Amino acid sequence: MLRAVVPVADLHNFLSKDNSKYVGKSFPKMKEASTVIEVVPDEHGIWKAGFYRTTKGPLDFEDHIQGL
Repeated sequence: MLRAVVPVADLHNFLSKDNSKYVGKSFPKMKEASTVIEVVPDEHGIWKAGFYRTTKGPLDFEDHIQGL
């Protein structure tokens, strides 16, 4: 499990209407590896607070974080 605190502005490639889905305010139960991103209530922007599942995999997310 990779955990990171990243500004929402740096996640624009992962949080888009095309490749992410809002899954609620509780961490989702998953049967397969997936990237889950939490947007906290005090973040400003177009994303509502809660958890989002993305179509990009965990290794893609890790590569993105390392590139910041």
